[in-house]
Amino acid sequence: MIQTDPRIRAYFALAAICVIWGTTYTAIKFAVRDFPPYLLVGIRQSAAGLLLLGGAYFSGKMAPVTRKYVFTQGLIGLATITGGNGFITWGMQYVSSGLSAVIGSLTPVVVLFINLLWRGNEKINWYVICGVLLGFGGLGVVFSDGWKDFANPAYRWGIAGCFASCFAWSLGTVLAKRFNRRDVSPILNAGLQITAGGLGGFLLSGLFDTSHSIHHTPEGWGAVVYLMLIGSALAFTLYMFALKHLSATVSSLYTYINPVVAILLGWLLLGEHLNWMEAGGMLFTIAGVWMVNRGQQ
Repeated sequence: MIQTDPRIRAYFALAAICVIWGTTYTAIKFAVRDFPPYLLVGIRQSAAGLLLLGGAYFSGKMAPVTRKYVFTQGLIGLATITGGNGFITWGMQYVSSGLSAVIGSLTPVVVLFINLLWRGNEKINWYVICGVLLGFGGLGVVFSDGWKDFANPAYRWGIAGCFASCFAWSLGTVLAKRFNRRDVSPILNAGLQITAGGLGGFLLSGLFDTSHSIHHTPEGWGAVVYLMLIGSALAFTLYMFALKHLSATVSSLYTYINPVVAILLGWLLLGEHLNWMEAGGMLFTIAGVWMVNRGQQ
């Protein structure tokens, strides 16, 4: 059997993440109609995490890890899942999925700044810096109609939640890149982090959810199952694999690509509107991704 370069497989994993996590914004909007936001995070993530831990156990991928390593993975999970996923789930009660995607696309910028402050061992050069800024600028053009939403007073708390999510997820990404052991399966790392993040979601639910009642509808539960199996268990494992072989900045570039994927799919399959300004912004975004990747080689 021909062995594929792990970096090539990591790029395929990143491409899958771009599509999968591009769909989760819509799924979350469906789910928060019926579930309190932090309770949704707890149910979705803890179930996905336990599923992954069971998969790691039965597939023989439970590498020996120390209590310190498990504790570290738990802290990373609290940042990425409880903070990153939890804050944006809460914020999307108040803002549109498009606005939350714009704020989320700041993730590579924040990852870059954290690495600069932390003096990480990843390559940071003018290719990377210009590529990150070009990619975000391209998305700013794509979502040019959404900038006015920042001035809407009703969106204030939702915007704050989305920015908090962006920072927490970026911090967790840098921590995972630095502390994930390369000899540990991405399935096990993902399982430990997601389980801890899900438990953190239950804790925040008890503190901040104004209601704990669930409206049982097929759409709501369907969204939860999709988010659990595809959006969390599958996609987060792919993300751990991408982080193992790519830099934190490159791995976070999915936040530039999945809004582009969502718009293109809507144009191709649903006949949704796509103008020349949006198409030009997409080209700037793709050029920015290329520059970051070029700078990491």
